[in-house]
Amino acid sequence: MGLFDKKFCDICGEKVNMLTQQKLSDGYLCSDCKHKLGSFTSGWKQRTVEDVKRHLQLREENKTKYQQFNCSATAGSNNRAIQVDFNNRWFIFAIDNRDYKSGNPQVFDFSQLQDFWIELEYRTLSDSDHDGIPDSRDNYDNRQSNSYFGGMNNMMNMQNNMLNIPLSVQPFVRNSNTSNFSSGVKEVSNVKACFSISGDPYITSNVSFSIDYISSNNQMELMNAYETASRIMQLCQQIKQGGVQQPMGGYNQQQPMNGYGQQQQMNGFNQQQPMNGYGQQQPMNGYNQQQPMNGYNQQPVQNAVWICPNCGAQNSTNFCNNCGTPRQ
Repeated sequence: MGLFDKKFCDICGEKVNMLTQQKLSDGYLCSDCKHKLGSFTSGWKQRTVEDVKRHLQLREENKTKYQQFNCSATAGSNNRAIQVDFNNRWFIFAIDNRDYKSGNPQVFDFSQLQDFWIELEYRTLSDSDHDGIPDSRDNYDNRQSNSYFGGMNNMMNMQNNMLNIPLSVQPFVRNSNTSNFSSGVKEVSNVKACFSISGDPYITSNVSFSIDYISSNNQMELMNAYETASRIMQLCQQIKQGGVQQPMGGYNQQQPMNGYGQQQQMNGFNQQQPMNGYGQQQPMNGYNQQQPMNGYNQQPVQNAVWICPNCGAQNSTNFCNNCGTPRQ
């Protein structure tokens, strides 16, 4: 068979367009049959025609499975989310690819989720004086000052990137290394959710989707992306735990426990009064307080007889009846 001979699809028999065809180890797929392959699959150049036929059969079975999918929980954003069916112990990636658009997204069992994490992508901003502040937001040129301190500031700025990531997200962040400090200031440009899937011979690469692209110096977008990433990771944890449903975010959660196993309020309202050093509540303001204790841990007795140190007269009130000296 010559190089320029006409080729035909080994699935449907239609003529193959050499620009849009899919090469197999022992044949070809036309563009239409190529688009029937799962969006997450790969390595077809090393696969056979029989592999394709088996895969397309599984895709038809998946379509029936998806018709029974009933979403119980979701985490993510529009066209970039993970959806879970807790009753059937299934999950799908509701992302904008041809599987989801055609109404046949790949349905995975809970047991197929092996790992999940967050990856950060960075953009580099020009920093000509190496002070850790990009030129577009730098009002002072440090090139005339000690270059050592400028470089140290830049390095500290890079190393503190993780400190700007919320605590709920930090355990899941990977490959956030910001080396090559001298090339400029790096800021997060994209937050990605990544997943390792097992149990499907045709899916050999990790599945990932962008949670959100971040505009330069837009902290609101970045914080929203981190919040979305946290919810996705929490939902994945529920999948790994076998489908135990828990609150997904900062709302409707149980209040955190203090060191004594007691719940504490989440905000400044309706809080219990703080405890003093002896485990007793103290009043929060200057009103409705108990009277201070004297040296014998007793309140002053108002009617006890006392002798005025000024004139020597005996009294039973708080002021001397003779000279007016206050009771000590």
